[in-house]
Amino acid sequence: MKKKILCMILSVMVVTSMAAGCAKKEAENTAATETTAGESGEVAGGEEEEGSESMTVRMGISQVSGQVLQAIAEDKGFLEEAGVNVELVTCDTAQDAFTSLAAGKIDIVSTYGTNRPIQYIGEGEDLTIFAGYMLTGAMPIVANPGTEWNGVEDLIGKTIAGNTTYYAVCGPLLDLGYDPNEEIKWVDLDQHVDRLEAVRSGEADYAIVGTGQAETIADMGLEVVCYLSDVLPDYSCCRVVCNTEWLDSNPDAAKALLKSWMRALQVYESDKDYAISLTAEQLEVSEDHVSAYMTEPHYVINLDPDYKAVERAWGYMGELGLLGKDASNVDIKDHFNAEIYKAALDECVEEYYDEDPDFYDYYQKFYEENNPL
Repeated sequence: MKKKILCMILSVMVVTSMAAGCAKKEAENTAATETTAGESGEVAGGEEEEGSESMTVRMGISQVSGQVLQAIAEDKGFLEEAGVNVELVTCDTAQDAFTSLAAGKIDIVSTYGTNRPIQYIGEGEDLTIFAGYMLTGAMPIVANPGTEWNGVEDLIGKTIAGNTTYYAVCGPLLDLGYDPNEEIKWVDLDQHVDRLEAVRSGEADYAIVGTGQAETIADMGLEVVCYLSDVLPDYSCCRVVCNTEWLDSNPDAAKALLKSWMRALQVYESDKDYAISLTAEQLEVSEDHVSAYMTEPHYVINLDPDYKAVERAWGYMGELGLLGKDASNVDIKDHFNAEIYKAALDECVEEYYDEDPDFYDYYQKFYEENNPL
């Protein structure tokens, strides 16, 4: 069975510096508390107090992308059933999220790419990837109307609004014998709208942008020539990442969280209208806006940690010179844990298999094929 499942977006821009956290705020929801990571303030959560009835996980999220599986797991009561409470800590930028993670103010991140944690690991940070979130994002390569597209090699010799951290593009070019650092001119612009404007104005031939830009692309009279997952299938867009010490100390909390999310994923796949409505409410946007990317087949959610994809990304980024100077001494396997996800999947199969046998058969097979550890 081939499943095309969808999720929230994030760009895969490089982390070039560590920024201060954002100001602290608090708001309460029914099953999860949302706060904001602070520069000097503390965020409650983490280790459990004696007598606590549920485990707590503090998760950094983006105000732009949210976290659809978390929203479903909360709304359906899956978190409560698993005995885990999730505190959502809103971070203004990816730099804020990883700064808060390093400071122990949050426990995990799930929607901040694969390249970012890989870079931090390459620079010596003791992080562990223990699950997936977005397997591929509906991230397009955009050009002016009428631009011919024969394949990724068309980018050679051109000017692209983006950067080399897009290993889903640069990796296949490496495989074809090209050097993306030398044979492409990169215009590194942070904002996706600025990248699109660079194409419209003629400053760039192509732009690589994140999911959710369809309306802007159309309004600016531009066209999508392909998606990153057309260039590199199952490239691994976002991974669930934590400090290794936290995972070693809280394996039950991590498993309970993944078990809840796996059940949410089954709901997500079987009732997309519900997921769209819930996400629109979570992000305070229109359902049409959410539907535009949630119904895009290039947009795939998958909780499997997918060692094959992570190892491939690690190799590409090393070849592109994007890892730390001592990265050759780092074994990415030492920063990867598939056992907790597998334990959560096995428990779901034991308890909920009859609800959707095809769903659980698919993910059992996917795990066996993509985690040769």
